[in-house]
Amino acid sequence: MNRFPTDWLRLREPFDHAARSTALVETLLGILPASRPLRILELAAGLGSGMRFLAPLLPTPQHWTMIDHDPALLASVGPPPKNSITLETLEFDLRELDKLDFSADLVSTQALLDLVSGDWLESLVNLLADRSLPLLAALTVDGRIRWSPEDPRDVKIQQAFRAHQTGDRGFGPSVGTRAALKLERLLSARNYTIIRKQADWSIAPAFTQMLTQLVDGTAEAAMEACGNITTTKTVTDWHRARRAAIASGDLSLQVGHLDLIAFP
Repeated sequence: MNRFPTDWLRLREPFDHAARSTALVETLLGILPASRPLRILELAAGLGSGMRFLAPLLPTPQHWTMIDHDPALLASVGPPPKNSITLETLEFDLRELDKLDFSADLVSTQALLDLVSGDWLESLVNLLADRSLPLLAALTVDGRIRWSPEDPRDVKIQQAFRAHQTGDRGFGPSVGTRAALKLERLLSARNYTIIRKQADWSIAPAFTQMLTQLVDGTAEAAMEACGNITTTKTVTDWHRARRAAIASGDLSLQVGHLDLIAFP
């Protein structure tokens, strides 16, 4: 399974929090139990960004079980945002989801579903439906990208980037930008109600570090997957032009994500 650098997770956290839908959380409040402490299971917890966003919006007390395969990330989660919130961390290989033993009122995750396979999504839906549990899945990439200013090479670069997104991240071939819609179909088949909202990153020219990470990452992925889609020269020229636009303060970027809640 992929390991994510802590510097990248810290860099993206404020953009994640700014993008996530508070309206969906408000809807959750009418679904979750109110007579006892809430139990939340966070899948692919990373550094705990999901908890830091969600916990202040939910009633307390709460108990969080933070699951990740990377012990170094779990060790860096940090304290919960309130004294009335407790947490435990669990190192666990999410490829073995059917072996997970837990008690929860809500399963939540962010920035995970576009990295997993279709089979894994089916396992997740089975886990939820067999226990009649709600799901909050945030920041699933949906393929919408808007670079400003536009570049005539953007289309080919993004085609190569999306092809790269379907590679194996440890769960089998990734569903990539189709993840949210596939999950909706699977949950609907189990009689779940699904509500989704757009949760897009908006990255202004002043955020040069974030823009540089995204431009470099897009170019690297496009280069690996260019094949019959584009040429290495096109990727290299696009990368150079986008780096120059960052340096001159001319580049901004919007990256499309979806948040959804689902409940039986």
